[in-house]
Amino acid sequence: MNPINMSGNLPPLVPHIFDDIYRAAIAQVLDDGSPNSLIGAHQFCGSERDRTAGARFAGLRLPQVPPADRVVVANGTQSILSMLLHSLVGKGGCLAIEALSYPTMHQFADMFGFRLSAVPMDHEGIEPEAFEAICHKDAPSAYYALPTLQNPTTAIMSVERRQAIAEICRRYGVAIIEDDIYSLLPHDIPPPLSSFAPELSWYILGTAKSMVAALKVAYLVAPNAEDIPKLFWPGVRATYWMCAPINAAVASRLIEGDGATRIIDAVRTETRERHALVAARFTGADLRSMPECLHVWLNLPEQRPADKFVAMVSSLGVNISPSATYAFGNGTPPNAIRFGTGTARDRATFERGLNAIIQAYHS
Repeated sequence: MNPINMSGNLPPLVPHIFDDIYRAAIAQVLDDGSPNSLIGAHQFCGSERDRTAGARFAGLRLPQVPPADRVVVANGTQSILSMLLHSLVGKGGCLAIEALSYPTMHQFADMFGFRLSAVPMDHEGIEPEAFEAICHKDAPSAYYALPTLQNPTTAIMSVERRQAIAEICRRYGVAIIEDDIYSLLPHDIPPPLSSFAPELSWYILGTAKSMVAALKVAYLVAPNAEDIPKLFWPGVRATYWMCAPINAAVASRLIEGDGATRIIDAVRTETRERHALVAARFTGADLRSMPECLHVWLNLPEQRPADKFVAMVSSLGVNISPSATYAFGNGTPPNAIRFGTGTARDRATFERGLNAIIQAYHS
């Protein structure tokens, strides 16, 4: 039997809602006109309709719906990051990053030849004093921010912390690359960090964590329209960052109607149900998460080293991730693990995986 993958943090599948909505959206797109015309040529940065839909999607989080000419439609969040990091940081540059963060940033740094400066964290995310010290010492040109349901720690920056970080970025001229991909599932969370320094901010909102992982549509809101050609078309042609027109058109249909909202609602509901299982079954542990989060951060007792705990859970047929996977800088990562709530194919599979983690924790 294949191991249960709980090392990822994808949204749970909700076929009872998703399938009919997606089929209808595809049918509408194909009925709108000639499929050959739709996919016969690249649509650099997205069609006007797709950029307008992207602006509306970003407006679910930003204080105002941005102008469509500030929006780029791209082939997923990683494609946007590859373009931004190459241009805003680049070879020999420095990127400020949380001491625990998105592991793929290691690969980006190796690929583009820039340095990573890890910023110490507390329960809200990066510490302002430490961040300012790094801005002064290392002169980063950009900061990669995950201020909402931070990966992997699930931290959420307060409004006051966001204001402080934005002011430091403004003072030192540090661009903000905000990955807000986890923000659409919870309610009543602070506005994006980008809203406190919009002139410095490159705001990313993808569909992979709120709807479905492989839709491969993400939206970037640039500080202004004039900057887009410098970083995207026609400036760089060496990587396929453009979104497939059929994917963009289907996503636009979902956003224009109620399809996106209904899918997000269903993902939110299923995520809450899985978290209820965690809360009911996992007692007496130091857990960090919230009912709408796609991952759980579990601090382990000192006598249970994370690497050995992960190995024990693996022996029970479940894959999870140790804190070292997400570590940046030279500090010792905390004795903790992360497991996802959505990657298991259904709730019964998730419960089997959860039982294995609980068994290892209490053994």
